[in-house]
Order: sequence, then structure tokens, then C-alpha cells
Amino acid sequence: MSKNKLIDISPAHIILFSFFILILCGALLLGLPIAQIKPMSFIDLFFTATSATCVTGLFTIPLSNFTFFGKAVILGLIQVGALGLATMSLFIISLFIDLGLGTRFMAGQLFELDSWENIKKMLIFTFGSTVVLEVLGALSFFSIFKTEYPLHNAVFYSFFHSISSFCNAGISFFHFLTEQNLQHYSTNYLFLATTTILTFFGGLGFITWHEIMLRCRAYLHATKPHRFSLHSKIILYGTIILLAIVTVTFFALENHNTLAHFSIPLKCANSIFHAVSFKSCGFILGNLTDFYPATIFLIMIVGLIGSAPGSTGSGIKITTFVLFLSTVRSAINGRSSVDIFEREIPTDQIYKVIAIISLSMGWILFTTFCLLITEKTWNFLDVFFETISAFSNVGFSLKGSEKLSDFGKLFIMATMFIGRIGSLTFILGLKLKAKKETIEYSYPEERIMLS
Repeated sequence: MSKNKLIDISPAHIILFSFFILILCGALLLGLPIAQIKPMSFIDLFFTATSATCVTGLFTIPLSNFTFFGKAVILGLIQVGALGLATMSLFIISLFIDLGLGTRFMAGQLFELDSWENIKKMLIFTFGSTVVLEVLGALSFFSIFKTEYPLHNAVFYSFFHSISSFCNAGISFFHFLTEQNLQHYSTNYLFLATTTILTFFGGLGFITWHEIMLRCRAYLHATKPHRFSLHSKIILYGTIILLAIVTVTFFALENHNTLAHFSIPLKCANSIFHAVSFKSCGFILGNLTDFYPATIFLIMIVGLIGSAPGSTGSGIKITTFVLFLSTVRSAINGRSSVDIFEREIPTDQIYKVIAIISLSMGWILFTTFCLLITEKTWNFLDVFFETISAFSNVGFSLKGSEKLSDFGKLFIMATMFIGRIGSLTFILGLKLKAKKETIEYSYPEERIMLS
């Protein structure tokens, strides 16, 4: 492939096809006899591979049906799917060879950074911090699990839960067990804290964490403090405010329900745990059906907003949501431009925000409509919740994904896939070739009645 052809490849194409290839390879590996304890249909294997790669956590078959090799494949899909196959490939290749100009340009588009030096630093930071945090998390979990399981199981469960937490997958070793769930650890402060911290770190985004590290390093060396980018400011303020609101709301809703038998400190710890998890991870301390309907609705809203771009989480992303609110504020105030933190947002990004939200809601409504036709025994809330949970990659299910028809499984797989890579990215990725040049022109203005 020539350099010109390589440069013509858009980030949307890279993301779309790398995820599809990863899912297909994962399904084929799970279909091997060495990965299965009992035979399973290919659509269920494909569903499992899609859910693991898209870090969702919805399953149509018990994961206890897989051998250790099969479980290791699922864990690998979670790890690679969370970081991105293109990201991992670029990192590994860059360690051994000097990438050409075309590939560097492509990487710059993928990470939206202006130089290869910055891209390589970000790749090294991404993988370095991932390994360190997942190992530390595994050690913390091992101190809990070593007294409850045989040594080899305790080690595997520790790494599995640590990776799943950091990757915001919401898939725990309890998916392999049937005798208990995470409620078993709802009173264990170390388990709650470790899971919450790993999930929060993974969902905040590597660019933001890199800037936080630069800020801390400047403070320790008493040098000029690193200035946060607008991107990181929006993520930090937006995430903190959202988590505070969700924590307080969850506490107020469930104080006399699922939290009734806890002490005040445990109520707070459980509320923070769920607030972080609802953003796209999907861990839950107990049974989803025990929550009040208002809490179920809260999960849908928070999951749809999701985590930060460039993170292991999903949803429409916190930056998209904040810019949407800023756009609404500007419209109410009669302003012709959108600004935040004393910075004006480019018009093309406002268009993208509107497109992302419109396409996302359009797909959710379309899928809900189709599932209401294919799933005759499901009520509207079950279908709508399943669709939003799949799109936001939260992985909750009120009815149980194993009860879906084959057509229903196909719709949910597509929803998980589109939700993970982004609705706008999916549409752009379907374009075979971008236009070589764009002619800028405008028509005469004419106002219409809006209300």
C-alpha cells in the first residue's frame, strides 16, 4: 500500500475494521474445542466475543461453559477491546521499527495529536499506566481472594477482576460462578475501594491522566505548573460534578431500599461504587431488580452519558454531553457562538455533537422498535433498558440477554458494536472513500419559525 493510499485511510475506517476483525477472531478462538466445555452455537459465541470486545458484559450463555483457555480468550478480548486494536498495534510496532510518514500521519489523526513524539509518549504512558494499575489492582484483590479460593483460582480471579475493572467491562469472575454475586463483597471496603479506583481511572481517559501526571511532576519539582487543556478541564469538572450528583441521588433513592441494612459509611461507599460503575462499567452489588424504578432510570441516563473519550469507557462521552449543554445555554442566551472556560468551540465540533447525539438516539429508538417486534414476551421497559445498556456498554439486563431471540441477539450485538466505536464513527467508517476536496459555498439566509 502506498503512502498516499495509507494517508487516505480515515481513523473511522481503522477503528471500525479493527474492532470487527478482533471480534471475528475472538469468536473463532472461542469456537475451538479447547475453549469449550460443552458445544455452543456460533451466534452465542459471536455474541460473547462482541460483548467482551466492546467491554459490555451482556451474555447469552454461562461463561462457566468455557475452559480456562476460553476464559483467557475472553480476558484478552476485554483488554485489547478496551485499549483498541489499532492503539496496541501501533505501540507494539513502534517499539521495533521506525514508522513511516504515512503511518505517523494516520496515528496523528487517530489520537488527534500534532506530532509523532507526542503520540509515542502517549502510547508509552497508556500502556505503562495500564500495566501498573492492573497489577496493583490484582495484588489488592489477591489479598482478599486468597483466603476464599484455591491459589490458582485466586490469582486468575484477581487479574480478571482487576483488568475488567480498569477496562470498564463490568465482567467479574462471578460470571463463571453461580453460587454468589458481588453482593458478597458489598461490606468489604478494600474490594469496594479498589474496584472503584480502577474503574474511575479507566473511565477518565489517558490524555487527562497524562496531564494530571505532568501537573504533579511540575508541583514536585517546583517548576511552572502544567496548564490543563480545555479537553481535560471539561472531563475533570464534568466527571466530578456528574459523579457527585449521581452519588447523592443514588443514596437518596436507595437509602431505605437496597442500602437500608448498611451503616452510614457503607451506604456512602456503596453509593460511590455504583455512581462510578453506572458510567459504563456495569458492576452491581446485588440484583438489578431490587432497585426502585427511578434508580433504573438513573442508570440509563448516566450510562448513556458515559465516560471520557480516549478512555476504556463508552457512552456518548462526557465531553459531548457538556458541549451539548453549552450549546443549549448559548441558544437560550441568544448567543451565536458556544464557549466554555473562556474558549470558543469550533462550529464543526458543535455539528458533530448534534450528529453524535441524534444518531445515537436514532439508533436506540430504531433498535427498541425492532426488539419490540422480535421479542414478544418482553415489555417496553425491559427492551428499552436492554438497548440503552448495550449501546452504553454498561451490560445490565432486566430480563436476561439469554432470553433474546436470534434476531434480538443480532440487534443487541450491532448496538454494542456501534455504542463502543461511536455512532458517528460507525457512519463515517462505512464510507469507502472520503471526498478529495470540499468546496466551501453558502446560500442566502432565510429564517423559519421554530416555536
